[in-house]
Amino acid sequence: MSYLELLDPGDGFGLQQDSRVSKANAAAKEALNAASATSNANRELYQQYLDKMNSTYGDVANKYADYLNAIENQEVYDPGQFSYSGNVNDFYSKAANQRIKQATDAITNSRANAGSMFSSDYLNELAAKQQALASEEWDKAYDRYMQDRSQALSEFSTNANLGNQAYQNLVNKNTTLLGQASNAQDNVSNAYANYLENLANQNNTDAQNYANYAQTVAGNNLSKKGMIGRALG
Repeated sequence: MSYLELLDPGDGFGLQQDSRVSKANAAAKEALNAASATSNANRELYQQYLDKMNSTYGDVANKYADYLNAIENQEVYDPGQFSYSGNVNDFYSKAANQRIKQATDAITNSRANAGSMFSSDYLNELAAKQQALASEEWDKAYDRYMQDRSQALSEFSTNANLGNQAYQNLVNKNTTLLGQASNAQDNVSNAYANYLENLANQNNTDAQNYANYAQTVAGNNLSKKGMIGRALG
């Protein structure tokens, strides 16, 4: 305390010192209030950040179990075994017998006109012709049978490939969706972790601000002197 302050009658009762302490405490309180306002604003921003992350990724993250269940329960595609019920007899021409009959009738008529119907050559020629025509008709029927079977196999293979492709597409789709849901879960989890970390840091800052305020006020109040001490300086 200066010599002039000792001569100030008002300060003999510590009035000026009380005023200074009150102003210092008021300034400390104002700083604490400002820090509290900043803390509240920060907390609101932290909450807005968490809400934004939840609104952006929450719905997708919540579907993780559904996508995982879809993959786990998806049945493996099985096209089955190729089967074909047709046979060569199904492909004989309806006109085959008529053609054979016409050919043998022609031989018969020719032999009859020549007067040799009862010769062994006639019978051999007739049998050979019948056998040749029957073999020819069988070859044609077999070709048609193989063409039809090949067509059926081709259709089976095409359908099997399409079915397998559809199965693979669904697997890929569910796998992609599961990956997106997993990433969304990570984003939400990380956002929540950041939110908690920010709150913890803000709590520490608030606690330190209150401690600093309390220490400041306590220090200011301790600077006050008793009435005798004020009078004597």
